[in-house]
Amino acid sequence: MLGIALQRTTAGVARAVPFTIEASEDVAADFPGAPRLQSFAWAQWDGKWIFIAGRTGGYHGIGQGDVDFPRTRANQDIWVIEPSVTGPAKVHSLAVANLHDVPTVVKDQWVSSNLLHYQDGETLYLAGGYGVNSAGDTVTYSVLSAVNLPALVKGVLAGKDTFSRAIAYAESPLVQSAGGGLVKLDDGLFYLFGGHVFMGSYRAFEAAEEKTTPKASQTYLGEIRKLRFNQPGGQKLVVSQVDRYQDPEFARRDLNVELTIAPDGKSLGAAAYGGVFTKDQLNFTHPVYFQANSTPRVDTAFEQKMSAYSCATLLMFDPASSEMYTTFFGGISRWTWNYSSKQFDQAALAGKKSDQAGYLDGMPWIDHISTLVRSAKDSYEFVQSNRLPSFLGTNAAFIPVTGLKEVRDGTRIFDLSQFRGKRVLVGYLYGGIRASPKQFPYTDEAPYYTSGNVPTKPSDVILKVYVTAPAAR
Repeated sequence: MLGIALQRTTAGVARAVPFTIEASEDVAADFPGAPRLQSFAWAQWDGKWIFIAGRTGGYHGIGQGDVDFPRTRANQDIWVIEPSVTGPAKVHSLAVANLHDVPTVVKDQWVSSNLLHYQDGETLYLAGGYGVNSAGDTVTYSVLSAVNLPALVKGVLAGKDTFSRAIAYAESPLVQSAGGGLVKLDDGLFYLFGGHVFMGSYRAFEAAEEKTTPKASQTYLGEIRKLRFNQPGGQKLVVSQVDRYQDPEFARRDLNVELTIAPDGKSLGAAAYGGVFTKDQLNFTHPVYFQANSTPRVDTAFEQKMSAYSCATLLMFDPASSEMYTTFFGGISRWTWNYSSKQFDQAALAGKKSDQAGYLDGMPWIDHISTLVRSAKDSYEFVQSNRLPSFLGTNAAFIPVTGLKEVRDGTRIFDLSQFRGKRVLVGYLYGGIRASPKQFPYTDEAPYYTSGNVPTKPSDVILKVYVTAPAAR
């Protein structure tokens, strides 16, 4: 039987750790031929995993050779994976170039990076994205596309384009964003949170000391857009803005935007966690909560310590305690967890980006699994004693197994009560970036590589994720 461990929060209060998470069992060998991707869009249909867009390289560099997002490192295929419990998974793919009945700008978007995406039943919506288009220009796309997942899966399994007529699209500046978030709430409207519009190459931007020039520019959206998506017929989508909310706290990108259940146990909402960059080139710490028909709220009473950058997440809600649990796997963080002293340590900040020698940006890669707990009374976070087997999770996905009970259908927010008193396989940690931030001998005490010089690659592991919760009292 699982005991209830205690962990002290930053306020010094001892809290019960409500469950244990393990993510160390690598089953990549069971997925022969699966792509190594990061910053992709994904969905599930009929037990199958679908991947579109993303990159096949590691983290883009800072002040070094691999700064840009070349099209040669773009994922140029649509992937469908059929997991199996009795043997190896089946992996299918179809080149985006083989789509015949959509315009070039849609095919370009489908090989971009850091695009916003949301699965609404059998439809996957893709918005924005950053990459090199067919004309050789590096842009943030002002494209919204939507694909019927049953049709896509059927076509990819057959190895031919039988579904591009099931792709609807629109071009609109309202969806031009990279590194933001997209969710749908109970009013039937979509909420696009933040991100940025980057035009031109990172190399040109750095050469201009990160100032806007005709060659490269960066604009943070700094708002939440409430949008309506209509499909009047055929392949036509229509995007219209219903409302928008502006706040300096919304000017962030590369964050986690996730659905939530409110403390009343039934209302669906969303939250934005972390994100970069503040004026001092660090991360945002206050979560932003928003629901349908209400004004977004910045939680200034709570500062999130861990996982400030886009990473894989697991969502659970406990009806008994009315607590929402958002778990973050790895990523990049302003703080790390000291397993010896059992407290948060602030990461070192030193040097300048322009001078790589000794430069530490205060945002190291981490191998921690942390959970942000939100109740009607307050919020806090705790860190699992189990760690990831490497510095994983950034721009990755948590893909749940089928058959788990959701608090609300279609939300991927799972009812914690189904895990009580047992150890349950809940899903897989897939894709993202694998980093090696520590120098030899690779221990916690070893020095970090200077920021921008950390060896990275697309993750070559696929981890099973287990949850164990104490039995109900």
